[in-house]
Amino acid sequence: MKYGILILFLAVTLQLFSDTILVGGIMEESETWTNENTYIVFEDLIVPEGIILTIQQGVEVRINYARGITINNGGLQVLGTQTDSVYFIPNHNNPGQTWKWKGISIIVDISKNNIYINYAKVADAETAIKLEDTQHVIIENSSMLNCQNLGFQIINSSACVLNNCHIKNNYDGIEIFGDYLGVSSNNTISNCVIENQNHNIYIYRNLGGTCQNNLVKGNIIKSGNSGLWIYNIGLTTNSQNVVEQNIFYNNGGEVGYGLYLDHDSTIVRNNIFCMNSTAVFCDRNGDNCVITNNSYYKNEMAIVVGSNSKGNKYLNNTFSLNKQELFSFKEINDIELRSNNMLHNYGLKNIVVNNTNTDLSVIENCWGTIDTVQIHNFIYDSLDNPTLGKLNFIPFLENMDTSNPVSPPYNIIKQVVNDKVLISWHSNKEQDLMGYRIYFGDYANYSFSESVELGTDTSFFMPAGISIYDSVAATAFDSTIIQNNNQLSGHESPFAFANIYPYAGNDTIICEKIHELEIENSTIPFSYQKLFWQTSGDGSFSNIYSQTPKYFPGALDIQDGGAIIFFNVVTYNGDTLIDSFNLSIINDPVVYAGNDTIVIADTEIALVEASAQNFDSIVWITGGDGNFNNHNLINPVYSPGTFDTELGVVILEMIAYSRCGNVNDSIFIFIEPYYSVEGNLWTSAEIVNNGVIVAFKENNEGARAVQIESTQTDGTFRFEKLMIGNYYLYALPDTNNSNNAAPCYYANDLRWQNAYLLPVDADVYDVDIQLQLTDFVLPVGEASISGHMEKPNDSKFNSEIYCSPWFENSTNDFCRDGLSNNTVLLFNNTTTKLLDYTLTDELGDFYFSSLPFGEYIVDAEKAGFSSYPSPLITLSPEHKNESGVVLQISQQKIAISIDPIPSEEIFTTVFPNPASAEINIPYSNPLLLSSQLEIFDLFGNHVMSYNIPITKTSSTIKLDIIKLKSGLYFGQIITSNQTIHFRFVKR
Repeated sequence: MKYGILILFLAVTLQLFSDTILVGGIMEESETWTNENTYIVFEDLIVPEGIILTIQQGVEVRINYARGITINNGGLQVLGTQTDSVYFIPNHNNPGQTWKWKGISIIVDISKNNIYINYAKVADAETAIKLEDTQHVIIENSSMLNCQNLGFQIINSSACVLNNCHIKNNYDGIEIFGDYLGVSSNNTISNCVIENQNHNIYIYRNLGGTCQNNLVKGNIIKSGNSGLWIYNIGLTTNSQNVVEQNIFYNNGGEVGYGLYLDHDSTIVRNNIFCMNSTAVFCDRNGDNCVITNNSYYKNEMAIVVGSNSKGNKYLNNTFSLNKQELFSFKEINDIELRSNNMLHNYGLKNIVVNNTNTDLSVIENCWGTIDTVQIHNFIYDSLDNPTLGKLNFIPFLENMDTSNPVSPPYNIIKQVVNDKVLISWHSNKEQDLMGYRIYFGDYANYSFSESVELGTDTSFFMPAGISIYDSVAATAFDSTIIQNNNQLSGHESPFAFANIYPYAGNDTIICEKIHELEIENSTIPFSYQKLFWQTSGDGSFSNIYSQTPKYFPGALDIQDGGAIIFFNVVTYNGDTLIDSFNLSIINDPVVYAGNDTIVIADTEIALVEASAQNFDSIVWITGGDGNFNNHNLINPVYSPGTFDTELGVVILEMIAYSRCGNVNDSIFIFIEPYYSVEGNLWTSAEIVNNGVIVAFKENNEGARAVQIESTQTDGTFRFEKLMIGNYYLYALPDTNNSNNAAPCYYANDLRWQNAYLLPVDADVYDVDIQLQLTDFVLPVGEASISGHMEKPNDSKFNSEIYCSPWFENSTNDFCRDGLSNNTVLLFNNTTTKLLDYTLTDELGDFYFSSLPFGEYIVDAEKAGFSSYPSPLITLSPEHKNESGVVLQISQQKIAISIDPIPSEEIFTTVFPNPASAEINIPYSNPLLLSSQLEIFDLFGNHVMSYNIPITKTSSTIKLDIIKLKSGLYFGQIITSNQTIHFRFVKR
């Protein structure tokens, strides 16, 4: 090595701390440079074969004008550390010098490779580091800055690694070049920050060269005219270059690209393209590429497909808030476009454009809407220009494909609210959304120093000390969260940076009697042209251009219960930013404690009838010594105290409080003592151990069921708690009883009108109820009668008693479609014999089956209600089943009707016709139904009636018409199931 000591006054001064050593020429032996010295390359330094240059941490290497370092089959070990780098910089001796040194050139045969560079800073060169015709060079944790041509260049070199480096402020950042007969393959550019003027990364295959299987992964590629330019000047190959998990940010200027793809078989996956001019441009040689699982956010244009860029697959990408086209096709040959999520395209048209004359399938994509009219607006094809091909989009995805990258939070803003910074956004639509994160603090290279993980809330007050002008961003993440690299795995969205926004004020509630609202809390944390207020209602402002006006609600505001108040701020860019708050106008509070009621002692009182409106809080108070389970509920439960019970009455007061005042209402609870009633149920032959007894209490409005008890195995029953009053006791055997027992009232009466009204003012014992038996045991037949009891309003029955099973445990829902457990009685045709009884079931239906033919009457029984039996029901071989019996409760009556059999219209011919004295009318009555014959003249006047005997079955009716005037007549025979029409002429 040539070296010497620079004998200058300055050098002598510096020698107190370190030696300055001149280096240059061809090294003759291996050397180790240490940080006790500064090394100046005064002429080109060449490291030849067999020689290794080792540079330890902290060394500063200064290179003179037009000089450089060349590793020519020698070795280079640069061993900087994180806290003490090795510097390669120009030897500028005078202030203001800007010349560039040549850089470090490495040309090493693979068998002689001994190159490793760690923590080096190479600045102000023509090209910082160039690798040529070499392999397996590793450069890590280094910087290549401010170079005239390139930061890092690979020429015909393979298996080289550039990891965790900063390539910044150069004209071009990184070049990988496969020249004629040269090979540049299997190189890796990873985890670097690359920010340069022209191409951040340039991958170039010349004619006859090879450039394949290179990996560009995990880099931040920003602010260049192009982010990554992949170019193939030769024939199509199978390049298999991979571009994955990179962040392409703010590349392209006005006309450039995030990724310019002009090389075949490239895989582009799991990248974030944000705020680029055109995110991806596929040019003529960019064919058979796979572009999948990428995020495209706020780019001018997302993907442009140029002519001859064929066979590409665009799968499972997420597009959000891009400003123009998402896809623009000039080539659609073998294109596959599927499973992409395209969101937040409101107001845009023609975001997927077919510039060719061939149809293309774009099915199974999510368009952010299911409105096919809107989707047609998103598409530009043959419907817009007949010379173009059609884009077929049906079927489409109605929901987002959750295997795609998560979309960023939408419309994220930051506002000053009560001197704090509020961040808010719209909720994401992903079905597997897990939550959101807020990022803040120091921001550099697409990374923040601090973050807070939220649930699914869509607003967050920033910690104290965060200014409205600080950078703040939010992300959304899904349920498939991993430990690291969530954003570039697609499980966490790109950053959505919050925009500063005006704040209109809090949602506000005022009372109807308040005639004005002072708007005091609005904020505008930026310079603006003008502001103005608007309302969705009919109110007015004291000054719509004031930041703090008064608002005067209008009549419609009051009627509608409020309005939306809009705050419009026009920026110097001409954008109008709009915030709003809801103004609610409420009435005075209203409360209803319920009706006064009577309860028995030792009973908890559920205040279910109470209601309240327009209140902020509720309080119940008692005038006695009882307790509420929660006195702040609208419908609490009150437990009377000892004093309440002794006094026999307590007043409960319900108070509703609101900002508009407070109101109250009271309810009287009368507490009565209770007594027991016990007895036996039996028939003339035996005890009844499977029966129920219903207690009906008599009052001014009639009788009402209040309690029900079942018999014990010995036939006894006991009512533990009955209030003072008069009671009907109604005993019912199981409907399946084998002794043909029928219900009855105490004492032994079928009807409540004839029953004994039992007074209860003390405990009652030995109440013996003997059930009646049916009057006649019917033989088994093949006919039936069935029907339905309609459900009346709740005031006509006690649902707690009637709407539950009486004789067996059942999970069925009783009183579903009608009234359950009402007694239905079957009588003979004169109602002198009781033949059977049943109860309506859970649906309100009843059945009497296996009946012999004959005539029957159906009746019902309910204490306090008068019943009106059914019409006569005739069962015969021609009419075996009567299913149209309907029971209805109206006022205090039970009416029973039979749905008419649908009428059949029949036309018949009479003879003789014309006739002078008598006509013969063929007639058949197989159901033995009563019928009526009517005659009308030509003008519709009724002229004759005739009752046809019911004994007629199938015969001819002879009708005397001798008294009729000459003319044309019309006749009809009417039964409940048919109408027979005829006409005749009287001479």
